[in-house]
Amino acid sequence: MLKAIANPLRRQIFDALGAMRTGRAADLGELLGIAPNKVSFHLRELAKAELIEEAPELARDKRDRVWKPAAGAFTTGPPAERAADESSSAINAYLAQAVHEEQLRLSAMLAHAQYWYAKGENPGNLAEMSTSNLLLTDDEQAELLRRFAQVIPKFREDQQNGKIESSQPASARKLWHYAGLLSAEELLNMPHPGDESS
Repeated sequence: MLKAIANPLRRQIFDALGAMRTGRAADLGELLGIAPNKVSFHLRELAKAELIEEAPELARDKRDRVWKPAAGAFTTGPPAERAADESSSAINAYLAQAVHEEQLRLSAMLAHAQYWYAKGENPGNLAEMSTSNLLLTDDEQAELLRRFAQVIPKFREDQQNGKIESSQPASARKLWHYAGLLSAEELLNMPHPGDESS
């Protein structure tokens, strides 16, 4: 699975399908600005890795291929469960790419904000960032994460059931990325492998 989504374009297609919940190569291609035949190739690779699967009940005919994520969420599991395999290099490569993409997003957000404040012009709402500091026990931190994990599925359900008011039509939707980060402050002061100070 990690090897399948090591390709940045394939990961982008996978993320878009996760947001759409179901879609055809043409739908994904239109959303991402990618040729449908190119999207089709990557969809087949994702299917081989069992990350996505066909939804034949949504197909218009036998040639129509509609895809959906194979699960609601994916996890690598605790390291102890993976001690016997050779997945650590694949996990490290995937995490390095994920961190790189988040750094690019953060840089783009900062540039967006700097343009807005320097020019005094509103270029449109393209990014939001909020931070909070809390004093938590380990049990409270686990409960906070559990609650965070419920927010997006509940919002998606309300959206599908028409409970989220919007003055724009569904066709005006664009792909948004949400990433949550919860970290202990002590992490900033800990040495890490590869640090020059360690």
